[in-house]
Amino acid sequence: MKRAAGSLVTAFVLMMGLYGHDGSVLASEKDSKELEDVSDSEKIQWARATKVSVIEAIKVATAHTAGQVIEAALHSINGRLLYEIEVVTNDGKVVEVYVDPQTGKLIQLGDKK
Repeated sequence: MKRAAGSLVTAFVLMMGLYGHDGSVLASEKDSKELEDVSDSEKIQWARATKVSVIEAIKVATAHTAGQVIEAALHSINGRLLYEIEVVTNDGKVVEVYVDPQTGKLIQLGDKK
């Protein structure tokens, strides 16, 4: 069963590698859009601007926060596209790590849940 769950995460992560970036500054998540909430034309715009794959973003996130990745998705937060990588840390906390899909740089750590 564990192997099947890992395959689902891998498939989701690979699918997410198709989408990308536009730009601006992260302040809070009050003006946030998730990938499933945008039109196909907006997804195409994001894809054309992406320079960093979701696989690369996950590597950045897990280099900073060790643990098991449970979700990787592209979000628009205050007009800026960011990969949000959720990691279950080795001490059992869920951490959101943000990576810029344009530069591959770590942006900020989310609150531990």
